[in-house]
Amino acid sequence: MRDELGLTFPVAYGLTESEFEPLGGWWTTDHHGRYMQPVELLISRGGVVFGSMYASGPVGRMSVDEVLVAIKSRESRSR
Repeated sequence: MRDELGLTFPVAYGLTESEFEPLGGWWTTDHHGRYMQPVELLISRGGVVFGSMYASGPVGRMSVDEVLVAIKSRESRSR
């Protein structure tokens, strides 16, 4: 995905439960199986969180397009 979109920033995708747990992630089990509730963190190059979102349902989660706009906008302002 990073290459296809020409992204130059790290993208975390496909973390295991043991990799995600230290980050404060929440795993749940229901009729769909065991899965992680997404946590979205936008982190600057300096390591500062400049955006975050946690939602246990689809309402309120950032779309990929919203994430890209936020990151590209921040990058363009820092140049």
